[in-house]
Amino acid sequence: MTTCTFPCLLCSKIYDTKKKLQSHERTKHKNNKSIPHYHILDKPSEEILSFYRDAIIIRLKSSLGFNRHSIGKKHIVIDAFPESVFLSLFENENSFKYIPSQRKYQCILEGAVGGEILKSILKYDQVIFRENKNTSTKGYILLKDNDGQYKLTFIWRQKEWKENDRLFLTGILSINFITNSGGFINDEENQILPSVQESSSNGNHILHTINKYNVSSILSQSNNNNVQIYNKPRYRYILPYSQFKNISLNNK
Repeated sequence: MTTCTFPCLLCSKIYDTKKKLQSHERTKHKNNKSIPHYHILDKPSEEILSFYRDAIIIRLKSSLGFNRHSIGKKHIVIDAFPESVFLSLFENENSFKYIPSQRKYQCILEGAVGGEILKSILKYDQVIFRENKNTSTKGYILLKDNDGQYKLTFIWRQKEWKENDRLFLTGILSINFITNSGGFINDEENQILPSVQESSSNGNHILHTINKYNVSSILSQSNNNNVQIYNKPRYRYILPYSQFKNISLNNK
């Protein structure tokens, strides 16, 4: 009778059950970034990376809606996602880790910083939101609000299928996150924009800008200054935010 053994690929330990091996990995190699088989993986071309970046962007954007019924936890799956592509996109991030016994990779992006990292990885600044200009509403991936920060989790795992003495392998990318939506209306607000002053000596223009001040106080101080009153849109939410304090994908 053959006894099955489960060696740790990161050290010399050997276990008699897979459960013990996984427990060892969780305690001794919790944030492992070492990939023993890394040398056999081909580096994908920029064309292939661009293709799969687009696939992620399309799936993320299509999960965003414009009303309160489209908000909440989201879980999307992209089949036949190459392992080498996941590594090329995420391996340099601080939260990246690899679990050998499960042939599983994970990368977690959190908060506003995580949103900026995702934009950089996917090379698209508008990846975390989607706008409907006709209704002035926006659906977006929730990464930060008054209650705290939220996580966007990317997981790649190998999937196996055995049939007729054959082993079929493929890779699956899953993404977990939370979405929210908001709408805007315009309120008119009087503000003052000083006129552009032109230098008589060298022709250079000096532009003075006023962001947000009390109109009456500026008027009283301006005296004979040449000023122009203009109306600037001010935005406020008209759709209530849902409370996400208790839904953070169990990773918060």
